[in-house]
Amino acid sequence: MTLSPGTYIIHDTDLDWILSYYTGTDRIGTWQINGAADQKGWYVKRYPESSMYAIQSIASKKYIPTGLDGTNLRGAEEGDAAVFHLEHQFKDFYLIKSIGTDVYLNHPNVKPNSMDSYYPSNFTKDAPKDCFWRFERISDDAGSSLKPKTDTSEPVSSLLVPQPVVDALSSQGSSNLRTDEMHFYTDMLFNMPRTPFIWTQRIAALDWARKLGASNVPTMESYNEYERRLESALRSKNNKNQNE
Repeated sequence: MTLSPGTYIIHDTDLDWILSYYTGTDRIGTWQINGAADQKGWYVKRYPESSMYAIQSIASKKYIPTGLDGTNLRGAEEGDAAVFHLEHQFKDFYLIKSIGTDVYLNHPNVKPNSMDSYYPSNFTKDAPKDCFWRFERISDDAGSSLKPKTDTSEPVSSLLVPQPVVDALSSQGSSNLRTDEMHFYTDMLFNMPRTPFIWTQRIAALDWARKLGASNVPTMESYNEYERRLESALRSKNNKNQNE
């Protein structure tokens, strides 16, 4: 069951505390319901023509980020927001899975110290029971629309995997795939199509490689770094050729 965009209160399914972003401490975690301004809920936004979401605090307008800042989960601007699949379990219970890193938002209910009044949330690779969240729908208001990641609006559903890449990956044992090989294969995925893949399609391609059984598949963050280094090397080469 696909979750409709809108305003939600997101509940921890163990204690029924609610997921909140507290601006004073710049932390995301679960607190008891107290009616504070920071507990207005979340805008759950869906990217156009996709099943992917971003989650924004109504009070602070900050988003749930892609990862921890040290030991804390802090609010992020839209450009650094995590992109999620909301995996329906039953009734209004969902798992919140970060795309590209394959980790789940959880509520381990462990306080940093006994004086704290909240439980910090974080991410985990596994999906135990403390990764279930209950989405209480408040209204249809989903806030402002998400900005597109690229200039094109081509949907993720149009993703086509080139057959040479399928053959190349299928013929390799997962234990034989080195990180540089995975960069090579994913680069082929992204650059072989006549029209370059958009950002969301790149994420889908990486998820596809993982499901195929490949090891050392890069995250979007590591791939972006790889692209930056590649572009830098190409610029240096071009400058060298121009100076000769």
